[in-house]
Amino acid sequence: MPPTSAGGNRVPVIAQLVQVDEDTVRDVIHRFNEVGPACLDPRWAGGRPPPGSARGYPQPAQA
Repeated sequence: MPPTSAGGNRVPVIAQLVQVDEDTVRDVIHRFNEVGPACLDPRWAGGRPPPGSARGYPQPAQA
């Protein structure tokens, strides 16, 4: 969104383009202005590992 904003597009146009609410566009632009490109990192969470595994990986077979 910030590159689109820098291109001169207005918030309603950007919101329609990326199919989000106008307030979301404003929040992202303000956050980008405060933090910079680092705010665009999605920071994915690891989630819950599957049962029987401490880290989400299958345990090796015991010989």
